[in-house]
Amino acid sequence: MYLKNLVIVLAATALLSSVSYAQTAASDSATNAAASDQAPSSKKADRAANRALAKRIKQTLNKTKGLENTDIVVFAMTKTGQVTLAGFIQSEDQDQIAQAAAGKVQGVTSVTSKLTLQEEGR
Repeated sequence: MYLKNLVIVLAATALLSSVSYAQTAASDSATNAAASDQAPSSKKADRAANRALAKRIKQTLNKTKGLENTDIVVFAMTKTGQVTLAGFIQSEDQDQIAQAAAGKVQGVTSVTSKLTLQEEGR
């Protein structure tokens, strides 16, 4: 009788521990899945915010007098407020005009210019 009770207790203990382990593993995988779902959406949201800021800057540059006949591309990082301007300009004055205009856009903290002076006739 003692042996029978011991076997039942051991079996019950093993069964309960395996159920507990299964629940822990399931909750861990659910937590990991939720974390991996959040990471891409966070990156996706960051990219969308970067594009939106770059678009606002580009619209500002298009409305700015003195920047006609320029081909300027805008790269923006909303988390830091850093903006890089790249492309071609017709005169050196346009470099300062573009940097000043981009710097006035809300959310911009610094502007880096990688603008290239386009030679005449090209």
